[in-house]
Amino acid sequence: MTSLTWKRDGADWVLLAGKRRMGRVKPDIRWPGMWRSTLSGGRLSDMANLAWAKNAVLVAAEREIEFEDRTRSGKHPSKCAENRGVFEGTAPPVAGTAEARG
Repeated sequence: MTSLTWKRDGADWVLLAGKRRMGRVKPDIRWPGMWRSTLSGGRLSDMANLAWAKNAVLVAAEREIEFEDRTRSGKHPSKCAENRGVFEGTAPPVAGTAEARG
């Protein structure tokens, strides 16, 4: 499990997973007491109070980490596909029709 921590960076709050930056919350320049999170491409989210803005970043980071863990575990050798078929034995799973046998 990855440990997530909030650190101050000037006026901003940064969410870190070890040394990896998972998100940032910055104060709104026009409205005091309101905050925005940084989205992909440098866009800013809608305004929110600090708790809601931090929660939005935290939820997105948890989702990303969970996705990465699932992707990694899918490629793990212990999860490789089996090489044998579903049906055991030599008989076909469905009997042929009378025309095919005839």
